[in-house]
Amino acid sequence: MKSNDSFLASLNPSIKLLAHMLIMFMLMAITNPKVTFLIWLLAVCIGIFLGGWRWTYLCKRLLPYLGFFVLVFWMMAAFGEGEETIWKWAWFHFTMEGINHGLIIALRMLGFVTYGLLFTSTTDLTLFVMSLIHQCRLSPKWAYGLLAGFRFIPLFQSEFNQMKIAHKVRGYKAKNIWKAFMRYSLPLFTQGIRKSERISAAMEARGFTGARDRTYYQTTKTAGKDWAYLLSLLIIVTGIIIFLK
Repeated sequence: MKSNDSFLASLNPSIKLLAHMLIMFMLMAITNPKVTFLIWLLAVCIGIFLGGWRWTYLCKRLLPYLGFFVLVFWMMAAFGEGEETIWKWAWFHFTMEGINHGLIIALRMLGFVTYGLLFTSTTDLTLFVMSLIHQCRLSPKWAYGLLAGFRFIPLFQSEFNQMKIAHKVRGYKAKNIWKAFMRYSLPLFTQGIRKSERISAAMEARGFTGARDRTYYQTTKTAGKDWAYLLSLLIIVTGIIIFLK
């Protein structure tokens, strides 16, 4: 999760997450493919005009999911049940109801991915955790543990790549997937335990007790633009649902 210099990056992370999650819940209740498509298109427009997205960035992020969306649509359309048959051959049975359900499910999943990407691509991880503490009243123990866990992910990736290079230099070739998994996971697991113990000792040495009445280097607050974004997004989506119902 990295932020940029866009308008969405200046919003409070908790309010922004709440807005996107409400839209996702609304998507789960929609049964009209046109409405679902327009709500997804709204996310794309927000990302381009307010989130600092470029078409190349959008295509690069969504292309890996495109095959999965097409597969979901195919399974629902070719093997779904319905009364209005469009085309039938062998075990393939395309019906209007099946195509409609396939479009709804595929576009709904596409909307989930796009709104999730809209949040992660414009949100700083540290500010998000601070927002969980100040706006969502999350315990600092859980919040800082969550932050430390996220910070471990790139470290594990770097160490995993180093281990693969070291094994390749020594001529090791994995013949069994399970043995390769154990060969890589055990060292990563032990290193993770050592690092977590070092972080715990360092935080205790600096006086961290997990209490709420403490000072913070960074604090997050809500502003009018945060609530304006939330209300505007809900009004637009509600208007799309009402007028195209």
